[in-house]
Formats: sequence, C-alpha cells, structure tokens
Amino acid sequence: MVTEDKKQKKSVGAEAAANVYGNISNAATNYGIDKFSTPRGHGFAAERANHLYDILHRKDSVIAGDNNAKNGADRIVDGVNIQSKYCKTGAKCIKECFENDRFRYFNADGSPMQIEVPLDKYDDAVKAMAERIKKGQVPGVTDPAKAKEIVRKGNFTYEQAKNIAKAGTVESITFDAANGAVIAAYSFGLSAGLTFAISLWRGEDVDVALESAAAAGLKVGGTAFLTAVVTSQLQKSVLNGAFKASSDAIVNLMGPKASQMLVNALRTGKNIYGAAAMKSASKLLRGNVVTAAASVVVLSSVDIINIFRGRISAAQLFKNITNTTATVAGGTAGWVGGASAGAALGSVVPVIGTAVGGFVGGLIGSFVGGSAANSVSSAVLDEFIEDDAKEMVEIIEDVFKDMAGEFLISQKEAEKIADILKDTIDGGLLKDMYASDYRYSFAREIMQPVFEQVTSEREKIILPQQEEMFNGIRMLLENAE
Repeated sequence: MVTEDKKQKKSVGAEAAANVYGNISNAATNYGIDKFSTPRGHGFAAERANHLYDILHRKDSVIAGDNNAKNGADRIVDGVNIQSKYCKTGAKCIKECFENDRFRYFNADGSPMQIEVPLDKYDDAVKAMAERIKKGQVPGVTDPAKAKEIVRKGNFTYEQAKNIAKAGTVESITFDAANGAVIAAYSFGLSAGLTFAISLWRGEDVDVALESAAAAGLKVGGTAFLTAVVTSQLQKSVLNGAFKASSDAIVNLMGPKASQMLVNALRTGKNIYGAAAMKSASKLLRGNVVTAAASVVVLSSVDIINIFRGRISAAQLFKNITNTTATVAGGTAGWVGGASAGAALGSVVPVIGTAVGGFVGGLIGSFVGGSAANSVSSAVLDEFIEDDAKEMVEIIEDVFKDMAGEFLISQKEAEKIADILKDTIDGGLLKDMYASDYRYSFAREIMQPVFEQVTSEREKIILPQQEEMFNGIRMLLENAE
C-alpha cells in the first residue's frame, strides 16, 4: 500500500559516493589545517586563508609550499610565485626573507618573488624592504621604489590569521564555512549528477529525475558543508592530537608499501614514498576518521532529533545510525581501494592519467562499497529489529480491512483508495503516527476522507418498488422448480 514518494527516491550508492567524496575532500583540506596547531600555525592559516580568498575570487591559485622545497614558493596565483610571511611586525616579516643579509626567495628568471604580508603590516613591510634594497641586500634590485612591487598586501590582518588558526573564533568558523561551501558545491554537483542519471536509467520522467537530483544534491551538499565546519573545528582542537598515537600505530602495522598506497590514493599532487608516506598516511588516516565520524553524526542528526520528539524508537535510531556508519565506512574503504586501482591503471594508460583514474576508481569503489555495506548491514539488522515504518504499515493495513468492511468496499474501490493513499502516506507521516498515543485512530483519521471520497462517487441506486420485489420473488420461485 505504501510506496516511496518519487521525489524522494534515491540510490544508496550514489549518496554514499557523493558523501565519501565530500569526506575525502574535507580530510584533504584538514591535512593542511593540521599545521595550524604548530607554533607558527598562524602563518599556515594565513597562507590557506589567502589561497581560499583567491579561489573564491576566481583566481588560479595553487598551494605550493607542501612540497617543502628550500626557498620555494608557498603559493602560486595566476602564475605569480608568492612567499607568505605573517609576523608580528612588518619589519620582522621582511627580516624572515633574508639569510646573512641577502634576500633568498627568487623566481626561475632571477627576479624576486612576491612577499605576502599581513594587511595591517603592509606599509611597515614596504619601508623595511626599501631599506634592505638601499643597502644592496636584494640582488638585481637597486630602486627602493620597487619594494611596493615585491611586497604584496595580504587579504587578512595578523590578528585575523591568529584567530583563524584557533577553534571557536568568528574568523575560524567563517574560514571553515567558506571552505565547506566550496566542497559542498562539488558534492552537490556530483550527487545531483549521479542521482539524475540513475533516475533516468530507472525509467523515470525527466522532471521527476530533476527533482530527485536537486533533493539529493541539497542533502549531500548540506552534509558536506556541516561536516567541513565540524571537522575543521575539531582539527584545531585537542581532539585531533588524541588520535595521533592510534593512527601512528596503525600505519606502523601497515608498513611502507600499504601506507604509500593509502596516502597516494587519498591526497593530490605527486606520489610520495617511504617515511614521508608513512607520516602523511598517519595524518590522513586520523583526519579521515574524524571526518567520517563527524559525517555520521551530521547524517544521523535528523534521527537523533526524531527520537527526542518521540517520532522513532530507540531501536530504529540504533538501526539507522548503524546502517549510516556501515555505509560511510564501506564507501570510504571502497574509495581507497578503487582510487588505488584507478591510479595504477592510469599510470600505465597515459590517456587516462593517475589523477583521473584515481578519481573515477574512487567514485566507483565508494558507490559499490557503500551500497554493499548498507545492504549487508540492513539484512543483518532486519533479522533483529523491525523498522518502525513496517509496524505502522501493519496497523494501517488492519484499519484498512476494518474500514473496507464498514464501507462495503469493492475490489475496484479498494484499488482506487490504495492508489490515493500512496501519495498521502510517506515517511514523515509514519513518524508522526509512531509519535501518536492513539495509532489506530491516527490511521483511521488518515483514511476516513479517502474512503468517503471514493464511496461518494458510487452510482446512485434507486430501491425497487414493492411490486418489483414481488415480481422478483415470483421469478425466483419459478426458477427453483
């Protein structure tokens, strides 16, 4: 009798793939945020914040400092190499750019890199750089006026950078929200695209497929956004450090080869190996653990609210959270395996490439892994815990039978009533019914107007006259002979 509303139809695999993509993206972002807790964390925070600012303003910005190249650029924006220096004073920002009174950051052509300083330290930094030029400490530059071309004004002040590196500040939450918005946009597109394709493959109309795609995209995009903010805030707190010993122990058990497979599947950029891969794998592992845990909480938040409102049972909450956890875990494992296999294929097929191969492989792996984990989890739990919805449907069926007798419903009328109820009874209504103290009365109130509507369409019957009844009796007796 009760079917899922077409607008709400979804594929567990598509949602799992998009959610895992959001989690992997969040963990990759948090990989850089891990540095915020170091003594010079505000400098890394400024670097990431300025990078995000440029991305949001449609500039071609790349974080380059993660390669740890000596005297290399921290960022590259529209082809310009930039070294970020966020210090307490403008003079100190410039001092950090010199070694033995000689400028140390140069482009490949020998020209000086741009030095990005705090917004509020720019003027002092320009003066300090001009003095250095006068003293001949910047090879190839003799005009002090060139200091304005070398020193670049950052988009954030020194105090803002310090606050971005902390948990719980306005600047920190704003930065995390902006990061989350970028990730959410990609997650929205991925989820919407997958759901749209699956809906059409199922034979649904384009309009229905578009609505399903929009609903799935908004759900997954919202989850990615909230997860980004929560995990980034946790990354800046003591929680991330609490997992360090555990993640290090796991990586040591995995060994160098498994670690490099894991880290190169989950990160972007050139592949890394050996001790560097193990260290990076430990960071990514605990980052993904925190992100996956946060996404389960976000995905389960509606169920948690519903149990407090009495709309679902404790058993249903346990079942839903267990299924969600299994789906996220299975999808993540599928992404790692699929990304590794895809990257390996891409390395031997140049037309594909390791980046594309890793992404496509990860997507397929998370789709399959998430679906499989959800199916197994649901099958196991169904043996022990009956869904609240099934219990409510059984009540509706019992009341339907009673009312069919009361209203003398024919088979065709029963089918018509069932068709109408399909569009009336959904998951939200069943939760409201579960929360009611009088569930049978609740079911009757739902169906009463439908029964009355269908029976009101019956053909009007005129009862036979007395003479006609006598004729009927006479014919009955004659035929009995």
